[in-house]
Amino acid sequence: MKKVLLFLVFFLTIPEKSISDTKKSFGCNNEISENSISSIDKLKIKSIEVDINDYRDWTVNGIKILINKSRYTSNKFKQRYDSTITVNYEDEIKCIYPGRVRHSGDEKDHISLLGNTIIQSIDVHLKSGNIRGITRFKLLRPKTRGNLEDEIIITEILRNLNYLAPRTTKVNARLNDAYSEMIFQEKASKEMLEYNNRREAPILEGDERFFWKRIEKLPDNQLSNWSIGVVPLLDKSAKHLVVKQVNSTIINKSEGYKKMSIESLSKLNLIHFYFSNQFQNENNNFHYFDYDLDNTLLGLLDEENILKLDIYNLFALASNGNHGLAPNNRKFYWNSIENYFEPINYDSNSNIYDFSLNQEKMISRLPISDNFQKAFVILEERLNNLNLVEINKNILNSGIEIDSNTLEKKINIILSNINFIKKSYLNLNENTIKQNKFKPIKNILNTFNKNIEDIDPDLLLVRYDKINNKFQRCKLYLKDCSEYNFSNINLSKLLEGELELEGKKHQFLGNDTKIINIAKEENYKFIKYKDSEIFYEDGAEVEIFNQGKNININQNVSGSKVYIINGSLINTNITFNGYEIKTNSETNENTKPKDYPSGSNGLTGCLSFINMDIKNISLNSKNSSCEDAVNFINVEGTIKSINIENSFSDAFDADFSKINIGEINIKNAINDCTDFSAGVYKIDLLYLENCGDKGLSAGEKSLLSLNQIFVRNSKIGVASKDSSSVKLNDANFINTKTCVAAYNKKQEFNGGFIEINKMNCENYQKKISIDSVSKVQENKLL
Repeated sequence: MKKVLLFLVFFLTIPEKSISDTKKSFGCNNEISENSISSIDKLKIKSIEVDINDYRDWTVNGIKILINKSRYTSNKFKQRYDSTITVNYEDEIKCIYPGRVRHSGDEKDHISLLGNTIIQSIDVHLKSGNIRGITRFKLLRPKTRGNLEDEIIITEILRNLNYLAPRTTKVNARLNDAYSEMIFQEKASKEMLEYNNRREAPILEGDERFFWKRIEKLPDNQLSNWSIGVVPLLDKSAKHLVVKQVNSTIINKSEGYKKMSIESLSKLNLIHFYFSNQFQNENNNFHYFDYDLDNTLLGLLDEENILKLDIYNLFALASNGNHGLAPNNRKFYWNSIENYFEPINYDSNSNIYDFSLNQEKMISRLPISDNFQKAFVILEERLNNLNLVEINKNILNSGIEIDSNTLEKKINIILSNINFIKKSYLNLNENTIKQNKFKPIKNILNTFNKNIEDIDPDLLLVRYDKINNKFQRCKLYLKDCSEYNFSNINLSKLLEGELELEGKKHQFLGNDTKIINIAKEENYKFIKYKDSEIFYEDGAEVEIFNQGKNININQNVSGSKVYIINGSLINTNITFNGYEIKTNSETNENTKPKDYPSGSNGLTGCLSFINMDIKNISLNSKNSSCEDAVNFINVEGTIKSINIENSFSDAFDADFSKINIGEINIKNAINDCTDFSAGVYKIDLLYLENCGDKGLSAGEKSLLSLNQIFVRNSKIGVASKDSSSVKLNDANFINTKTCVAAYNKKQEFNGGFIEINKMNCENYQKKISIDSVSKVQENKLL
């Protein structure tokens, strides 16, 4: 405390002019080229500099955190400040962006004095621009995430195993006048999902709004959390811990996203209520951080998805990252297509060398899934077959100097830990395992109500009547309920755990308190097709004939969707016959199909192909009545031909895929004829006619090469945007307002690049359109 007061005296003597804001021009100093657009995200970061505009007020706020008597940082000290963020890359590239910054972290290890300055963890939102495609991130003091090197290693390994983990880098940082090594870590957001080839969907985490209330008055002294009694109090807090959606504004995108958000949050809340009844009961007396959320429930009773979760938990234990398994530290992505809660690695505090096991120390956590033992075999096999060259390359690019021998040594330690953990589980009492198996619980909300009553007896609970599509506000114990209509703004705040109306906090509960109903799904029917699965809604029919080589799909209700997932399609012909939407004669407008533009699983295609390998397939579609006629998501392989006619919006859409296509013919799309995102695509011939917006659109880091393209009647012939590169050999455009356009649209990406070998443009308004961060390279124009 004396040191802090001395610093305060020193700070107050600094002349005002020395801490005034210096205005800088925003942007990057690099020249625009194909390489700069695509490669800047791969450059090493030499340093990040953060200058708070109101330096004095920021520093006073930091001093208040340091001298505050509580050992935890209140939210009142986490207001945002306008700032300037400078990123210095290798090759002397510098980018300067405006941003908003706040203190980050609940415990005091996130802030300390560093000489005559304050160094602290911060949460950064860039107002414009991005750093490696990231616009929201944290700069964390290294020891707040365990071992810095291990934090980076485990995130790289997890991504290699196809688990969600934030991009994490060691950087040299300057925060005002304080210099330090820090952890640069992206926040769980749409950018992180897309980088990991996931479609946008709810991101959910433990809501700590009431979690720290029981201990906020405990003094900040030399006693440990155990000695001062923090742990028993947090055990009580865990009994009223629920969930919030960190990206709740997606409910504004469509009714489908709203339904998806309500459904997923309802289910995960229910899983938390189950946890609150289980970790301390007549059979158990665990601390909340030593007992797990039930993977059987997180996987919605699906054996394959439960196993994915078991493997993740086992890796967390073996890498000494079980801190991230505590329910208040968990983050999940609602995988709306595969229908389960996919874990996001966060706050694991991993330290691989400190596992320090011996034969007397038990490393096992409950509850255990029925097939948990399979996780040991599969994880060992996958760790032994990791792409170490790729992982090591990514680690080196993340600011860590580590040789391949050290990486192998750490992986071998994890493998050794897995074997010991396996023995621990084998030694568990069978009766204990049985008592913690999933089972229905009556009055599942009682534990929550009893414990939240101590913290906020006036809290209003909100539940959702799914059948009548109505919300109800209730007092605790669901007393005195009455219907209430929430605006989208207030509903978003409610789902994000931030709604307060009429001086009372609101807490969303969900739409069902019967845990046995958690996996209930009514939307899709199911057909097993070879090693794939076909799901289809009411209003769609699927016919398979000619020994499986032909698939016919008939849509009898507008907007009804079909998707084929997993496995492979080889030498298959698929025909989609859509439900033709009639134009309203009174308004001269088309009636929107049901669940437009997407349903509760986020799918936009009338016909979607997901997570598949394909070879020599042919597609024919007519009269689609969805956002996309055909949508490929995470697909790799070859397509002979695609023919699409009369699309209600977009005709062909591909995301996160790597596809070679022989020929595409599209006529009459109200919006884009073709849309390629986040993948690698090669096309021989593309013929497009009557495209309401763009003939060909490439975005979100797509690499696309095209031999011949013919576009007739469209607003834009070819558009390359958002860090994409399009190479055209022979391009022909007739009746287009703009022949080719390259530009930046989304903040997390850079500009677009187009290289044209030969182009013929007839009857146009503008031949080439580019913005200040994009480029069109012309070889020969006719």
